[in-house]
Amino acid sequence: MDVDRITSDESEGFFNDFIDEKLGDMVEEIINEGDLDRGDASSADLIVEVDDIEPPTLVYGDEGGGGGGPGSGQPGDEKGKLKFEIPFERFMELVADKLRLPDLTKEGKGKIKEVSYQFKTFGPVGVLLDKKRTFKRALKTSIGMGTYRPDEDRFDVEFRRKDRRYKVPQREEHPKYKAVVFYMGDISYSTFGERLELEKRLLNFTHHWLDYNYGKNNVEHRFFVHDVEAYEVTPEQFYNVSNIGGTRASLVFDLVANIAFNEYDPATTNFYGFYVGDGELFGNDAKEIVEILQEQLRPMFNRLALVEIQPSKMSCLNSEVSKAFSSDRVIRTCALRAKGDIIKVIKRMFEARHA
Repeated sequence: MDVDRITSDESEGFFNDFIDEKLGDMVEEIINEGDLDRGDASSADLIVEVDDIEPPTLVYGDEGGGGGGPGSGQPGDEKGKLKFEIPFERFMELVADKLRLPDLTKEGKGKIKEVSYQFKTFGPVGVLLDKKRTFKRALKTSIGMGTYRPDEDRFDVEFRRKDRRYKVPQREEHPKYKAVVFYMGDISYSTFGERLELEKRLLNFTHHWLDYNYGKNNVEHRFFVHDVEAYEVTPEQFYNVSNIGGTRASLVFDLVANIAFNEYDPATTNFYGFYVGDGELFGNDAKEIVEILQEQLRPMFNRLALVEIQPSKMSCLNSEVSKAFSSDRVIRTCALRAKGDIIKVIKRMFEARHA
């Protein structure tokens, strides 16, 4: 039977297009399912397996030969499975493009400098000879002197000292930005099952998105919980501790404000805060949170998002905050009721707004 074939000259572009199409389908499925939690993907490339495909048959050279993928391409053969690696950064690129997420602004005055040397200038002295530029100058000189006369089969190129060109390193200083992320969780309500799964999916993507924007080594992630007191905990404890009882959420906001102010330099640090809970507060707690946001956190932070997880009729935090910060550039309020809302919440958390 006839088999579609492509030549070696066409194969690389064809295969790259083929892979891009499969990646696009994969990302589309992940987004549609709300499955943006990639676990520990930021530490390594992602291994992607594409099932039920028939790999193209590749022919090298004009004469054919050394052909395609697994199987003979004949009827009855099992279709191939293709495994390939996609860098974590590329995966995040694709997701950000699909979700139309903006690049996060690296704010701050950048007192911490990152110094690099780029070979952007060239001169007659130096230590690293630029052979290409040197040859071009020598060729022009030889033509002018008459030693290079190709019409007479004379191809002598003379290299003189003044023809030499060297790469000269140019010092460049770039502001080196860092970010700190405060995750705050309410442990006074029942955080297990679907609620816990929703929290993990949302905050893990947030974790990876900030690492992707700033560089993993430039982001510090800190975790806090509260019931009637506020505590700093490990990431593992954040998702496992629970205490069904009273709650006072303003304490965790106050704790984060004190740490941000006393332990970091606002001129070189970008601050992010994400609060998750059921939003059920009592007394003046919500009003105290609004005061802390207005007076202490909002002036320092790039972004603050308050997410009510499966809110009830008694949830009041976001309604109170929304009154004070309607369409705010820094502060966002969201409600996450089911997995299908994750994409909408992520967009709301990170979408660009102008003051």
